[in-house]
This record gives sequence, structure tokens and C-alpha cells, in this order.
Amino acid sequence: MALSVKVKPTKSRKSFGRDPTIYDYANSLKCSNRASKTSNKLTLSEIELEAEPLGEDLEPMSETGRTGKKHPPEDPSLIVPYNDYHIDVWFLVSEFVRPEDVCRFALICRKTAEVVQSGRFWTQLYRTHYDRNVEMPPRFQPDSMVRLRGLRSAVIRSMYYLYPPFVERLTLGYSRNPYRVVGRQLISTWHKRTKNCWTYCFRLKASFKAGSRPARSAQLQQQKNSLAFMQDIYMNPEEGCQILMITTDFLKVIPMYNETLFVKNLTQTLSQSMMRYKVRLVLGNYCGKAIDELVFDPVCNLNVLDWWMPEYYKEIGASTQDEPLMDESEWTDDSDWDN
Repeated sequence: MALSVKVKPTKSRKSFGRDPTIYDYANSLKCSNRASKTSNKLTLSEIELEAEPLGEDLEPMSETGRTGKKHPPEDPSLIVPYNDYHIDVWFLVSEFVRPEDVCRFALICRKTAEVVQSGRFWTQLYRTHYDRNVEMPPRFQPDSMVRLRGLRSAVIRSMYYLYPPFVERLTLGYSRNPYRVVGRQLISTWHKRTKNCWTYCFRLKASFKAGSRPARSAQLQQQKNSLAFMQDIYMNPEEGCQILMITTDFLKVIPMYNETLFVKNLTQTLSQSMMRYKVRLVLGNYCGKAIDELVFDPVCNLNVLDWWMPEYYKEIGASTQDEPLMDESEWTDDSDWDN
């Protein structure tokens, strides 16, 4: 038999009907959070012992004196059957995947992720959308796409020449949100003269977590004598890089920084003339402390270029005017543009 203690409700408690005092208010100097001891006392007449039989809902006792947990039975409606297809079936399905649906296809299961990480998938994607009438650099021609090293980045860049929906994104200004640069590391800065304006370029790079696919690919670049170095289709030194371009009417001197800086904040507001913008770029160190603040006012244009855009590599070529650099159309398979 189990005993349970019940307290009878009664109105004879001393705390019932007690008038509030001045110490019960919030601005009182005396702490009155706890109730008085006289109001917490119980008499024997208020306590009742009631015997309750042991029911089936109580947990059984084991030999060691511990109660064993009783797991509810599994609901058969929650058990969902699935089919485990062979990876060759997923390779056949991958031939009909559009370039913008590659990420969705890779997230279906582990086998589809393995398909996307293969050179066969990227080669088939390139052959599906290749058009000989489209002018492209020699690196994106079929003879240069046989090499596995850097195949993924080469196919993605070629899609912005071959695939019409991606080409339209460049003309419509898709994914040029300037606030995407917040949190990226500053790699280099340069400026150039464009007509009657000055364009300031900030090359930024995103940080990758240890063990991620881009981080593992960067480690393979140190093993140049290994077979995995030549077969790394994810090799891309520009992975996660962007160029922030700010066009203004006045020349501004950008100082040289001797430490690693990150973009802490970027704000874009209206200028005082209410006709153009005012851009404020805050740079900070790895601790998040603000080191410098660059203000551009007025700003004619604000743009962000990703590593897969053709204009990205034209801007990188313009940043090294003192060094001899081949044009993008002059890159060959032996020059290895992605080194």
C-alpha cells in the first residue's frame, strides 16, 4: 500500500484575510519576499493520510531496488518504408538535374552527395549545356575540361557563359547584396580611375570551418606529389572570395594595414544631397574590436562580385598592373589558371 498526504483546504489559516502592510510593496526598504512563519504552519487536523492501492501505472521495482523505465510501444504509423537504390540509378537521374538544382539533389541522401562529388557528374553537366557557338576562354573548352583538378570550379564558371538563366542573373544584378560581405576577411585593396569617378575594390574571403570540403581541398594543395592532388575536383583558390566595389566622385587614400582585418559592419544610407548613397565600412580584428572606419560619400555605385562571375577575374587582373598578367582568353591548360 502507498500513502499519500493531502492537505485539506481551510479558512482558519492565519494568512487568510491578512491585511497588507507597508512592507509588502516594491519600494519598501525591508525585504518581505518570504511569507511569515506563522502562515506556513499546518495542524494535524489539516493533514489526512489516505491509502491508495498500487496500480498498473506505477513503475515496477527491479531486484536492485531501482525502478525500470517503461518505454511506450512504437507507433506503426511512424515507421516509413524507403527504398535504397544503387548509386548507378542516381547517376542516371543526375543527367536530368538542372544547374540551379545541384544543391537540392546532393541533399537527398548520402549516395546523391557522393554522385555530386564525382568528376563524372560535373563532366556530364558540362556536356549537357555546352554550345560551340558561344565564345569562351580556352580553359572552358572541351579539350581543357578533361582534367579532374579544379573541374568543379571550371564547370560552374562556364555555366555563366553557357546556361541562359545564369547569364540573365549577371545582367539583372542578381545576388549583389552588399551586406553579404560582413564577417569576411580582408585580403587586399586597390583603386582605379573610371571616367570621372574612382572605384575602390576590397577583395574579401570567407573563413571555412576545419574539416569542411574547401578546407580539406586547401590541405591537399600542399601535397603536390600525391595522386589526390591531381584528382581534387574541388580545388579552387578563389572559393568563398568576393570583391566589394565602391564607386565615388572623390579620391580617398586607403591606409595600409599590418594585421588581419575583417569586415565588422557595412551600412548604406542616403547622402546629404538625397540623390546618392553614403557607405560606411567598419573594419575590425579577430576579437571584434573596431580598428578603422572608412566613409565614402557620395557613392555612385555599390557592387559585389563573386568568384564565379567573369567580371571578378577581370578586376583581379586590373589590380596587378605592375606585374605581367595574361588575359583570361590567353589561359591554357598548361598555365593552370586556378593555381
